[in-house]
Amino acid sequence: MTPRKETQANKSENGAAGDTGTKRKAAEASQSNPTNGQEPDTKKTKTQDANAAVEWLLSKEAFSLAFPALPPGHGEIDWDKGSHRKEPPPENAGKRKPVNKTGDDDSKESNSDKNNNNNDNNEEDNDDDEEAPRLTYPDSTLTPFQNLVAALLLSKPISHRLGLRTINTLLNPPFGLRTPRDLDEAGFEGRRKVMWEARTQHKEKTAVQLGDLVEGVRKICSEGEDDGGQKEEEHDEDDDDEAKAAKKEEEEKEGDIEKMTALRQMVKGMKPKEAQEQVEKTLTDGIKGVGPTGAGIFLRRVQEEWEEVFPYADKRAVEAAVEFGVIGEGGGARELADAVSGDRGKFVRMLDVLVGIQLEKKMEEALRMVRGG
Repeated sequence: MTPRKETQANKSENGAAGDTGTKRKAAEASQSNPTNGQEPDTKKTKTQDANAAVEWLLSKEAFSLAFPALPPGHGEIDWDKGSHRKEPPPENAGKRKPVNKTGDDDSKESNSDKNNNNNDNNEEDNDDDEEAPRLTYPDSTLTPFQNLVAALLLSKPISHRLGLRTINTLLNPPFGLRTPRDLDEAGFEGRRKVMWEARTQHKEKTAVQLGDLVEGVRKICSEGEDDGGQKEEEHDEDDDDEAKAAKKEEEEKEGDIEKMTALRQMVKGMKPKEAQEQVEKTLTDGIKGVGPTGAGIFLRRVQEEWEEVFPYADKRAVEAAVEFGVIGEGGGARELADAVSGDRGKFVRMLDVLVGIQLEKKMEEALRMVRGG
């Protein structure tokens, strides 16, 4: 008799069975007491719950859960299969050289003068590093190129935190590789040094792919750049005005590449969905190492600046938003955007947090925090 009683008790807890009389009495009591009716309040509560969820997702508490403080590297050493370069990169590889503010030729200084000025120069370099704004992903405003670099790194088969640590190591001193030119000048060894310092995985492969990314972005954004370079060489070196004009033109080109202006112009006038598909196709076809996942991360981030691809939300973010009650089943990017009144900055932050919480495996904890559990 005992097993049967336990079974009945379990079924009762699950709402599958129980005493018929008890259920009838409960139903009658419910009908006789109109205050027990929940439907009108439920509709109101859903709206309130959705607003509360959005407010929480935009809070510092949610951001900290999705993007916890990054611990330093723990000395992980791994190598791609078939790799034969197991020695660490040179100590100064990839590190930015201090800029000579005076413009004097260092070669004219005597060795003793250099030694005497060593400490002063080091102090100046440290001051420069402190003055340079530190960039952290995803809370800093990044250029489209920097967002693409971050997307490449985050799409690697590594942990969320390891990807974030690699981005922050790359963008900040002593490396500060923030532009296509920076990554070019760092070379393979410099980029590999960043991976080494970040204690990340797939070091050599990623160092190669960062070089491929620069090459691909240049081809997408500045066709005919080689011809421009040849024209610069034909300038009379003694003509300061022409040299300055050429330098200014080159800097403008580099600025357009950092902003990825040509890619944005490519999708002007398109509907958001069409523009998103065009950006993904251009990136995945034109840049080695960037696949649909990387292109999706790029779109998620760049839409704050590029209204042409707004609103964009990947499947992971949409599924998380449904769990939080921000949108209902069947909702998508447009409904998510409506939840923040079309504010692109808030929209991107909310998506970053939704995805980050999932990647950190903190969904249950986050849902409890939202619901006050």
